[in-house]
Amino acid sequence: MTDYPGSPTERLADELFLIAHDDYSGKLLAAANVVDAALSGALLAELLFDGRITLAQSSVYVADDRPWREPVTDRVLAEMVRRGNGHPARSWVEFLAARARDHIGDRLVSAGAVQRVTGRGLSLRMTVRFPGLDPNRVARPRVRLNAVLERSDRPLDPRTATLAGLVRAAGLVRALLSTNRSMVAERIAAGRRLLPTELADLLNAVDAAVAASTLTLRR
Repeated sequence: MTDYPGSPTERLADELFLIAHDDYSGKLLAAANVVDAALSGALLAELLFDGRITLAQSSVYVADDRPWREPVTDRVLAEMVRRGNGHPARSWVEFLAARARDHIGDRLVSAGAVQRVTGRGLSLRMTVRFPGLDPNRVARPRVRLNAVLERSDRPLDPRTATLAGLVRAAGLVRALLSTNRSMVAERIAAGRRLLPTELADLLNAVDAAVAASTLTLRR
């Protein structure tokens, strides 16, 4: 039990999703391809924390194939069961990235946290935004994480360190609106160094997927 300011009230991927979107406009605060990779990593992290999968030598294995009546992670786990064990975590990050934002967004819409708004911009391309319905709720993950990262009196717990690592991978550190970005960067790096091997390997897989997607877009 910690006495950090506040405790998580959302699932890990939901927290990352809310941090990644502007509270009022619902627009993404970083590049879509990078956020999508981080969100898919967050879904894998949820499964790890719930004991439903394990990572061995950076590959994914199903540990508990029972559905938990949580539609998003149940869907991911069912796909893992169908495709079999032993695929690299990076491959799962890349595979899940295409739909991760939609699935997590739907989960938060169902929970009454955000609404889905679609439209077309000047380019006539379809856009999707997720503006918040409850300002306090959608801001809470960002406020909580920022407050924890700006305290240097104790190490981050594994869940918070994982979330912070995913925020960094998604290019969202600036979205925390920290008054001391150098301290926040150091805290994120220190938390990552203390992570268990499975979680560290997962963050490495997300970083590799982000790097590959960024390189592809630049070509």
